[in-house]
Amino acid sequence: MPPLPPDALIASYWTICGAGPGLSSPRTIAERAAASAKAGFGGIGLKYEDLEMAHQGGVSDADLSRILAENGIVVAEIEFVSGWSSDEAAVRERARRSEEDLYRLAEALQTPCNLNVGCSEPSGEPVTLERMAERFSALCDRAAGHGLTISLEFMPWTGIPDASTAWEDVRLADRPNGGVLLDVWHYFRGAADPSQIRAIPPERIVGLQINDARSQVVGTLRDDTLHRRKLPGKGDFDLVPLVRLLDEIGVDAPYAVEVISDDQFALPLDEAAAGAFEATHSVLEQAGHVVRRLV
Repeated sequence: MPPLPPDALIASYWTICGAGPGLSSPRTIAERAAASAKAGFGGIGLKYEDLEMAHQGGVSDADLSRILAENGIVVAEIEFVSGWSSDEAAVRERARRSEEDLYRLAEALQTPCNLNVGCSEPSGEPVTLERMAERFSALCDRAAGHGLTISLEFMPWTGIPDASTAWEDVRLADRPNGGVLLDVWHYFRGAADPSQIRAIPPERIVGLQINDARSQVVGTLRDDTLHRRKLPGKGDFDLVPLVRLLDEIGVDAPYAVEVISDDQFALPLDEAAAGAFEATHSVLEQAGHVVRRLV
C-alpha cells in the first residue's frame, strides 16, 4: 500500500495496545488493524514484539501483509530505539540489537514507514551535538537500506530536550531520511516555543504525535508521560493554535494519536480506537485541519 496521505490519522502503538510500559500487548495485529480501520484510522504503529508474537501464533510475513491490506491499514511508524547516541559501548550495542529487530519488522511489512528514535542521555549530562549528529547520520544510513525514515523525538528530560536541539542534530547529520518527530506532550511539557517550530523546514518535521494532559505534572515527567496522558481535547494543552501553526508553515505529516495512559490501556479495543479517532478528529476540525475517515 502507498504511504498515508496527510489527511489520514494513525493509531500509535500505545493508544490501542491495551497494556502498559514493560508489558506485551494482549491484542493481535489483526485485532488492532480491524479496530483501527473500523474507527477510521488509515495507519497503526507497531513494536518488534508484535512481530515475534505473530510468528509464535503461526502468522507468517505474507499473512501479516494480507491482514493489513484486507483492512486497508498501513503500518506508519515502528517503535523505538534509544541508546544509539550513548558514549557507553554496551548501551550502543543494545541499541544496535533493537535496531536489527526493527529492521526485521520493516522487512516483514515491506512498506516504507517511520522508525521513531530518541536520546538516552539525561538533560544534565553534557551532550556534544557534533558527536550526536555523527551517530544520528550513521543510524540514518543503516536505516536507509530498509526504506525507513528516522524520526528523532525530543523529550524535555533528555539531552535532546526541545525542537530546536532536535532540528540542529538533524541539520548537522544532513541525511535525507532523517527528520524531527514532534510529540505535543514533549512540546508543551518542555520549551513550548513556536519560534523553534517555525525554524524547522516543514518537510523535515516527518512525524506528528498528538495527545493531551492536565496542566500540572503528577510525579516525575517520565511517570506522567507514561501513565497519565489524555485524549486530544480532554486535557489542558492549547492544541488548536499549535495545529494551526503546523498547517500554516506547511507541515504535511499525518497525525499519530499517541495516548500513553492507564485509563486508555483499560478500555476495550473498539472503544479505545473509536474514542481516540473521534476526540482527535474534533480537535483537528476546530483548527481547520482536514481529516479523512478511512473506512
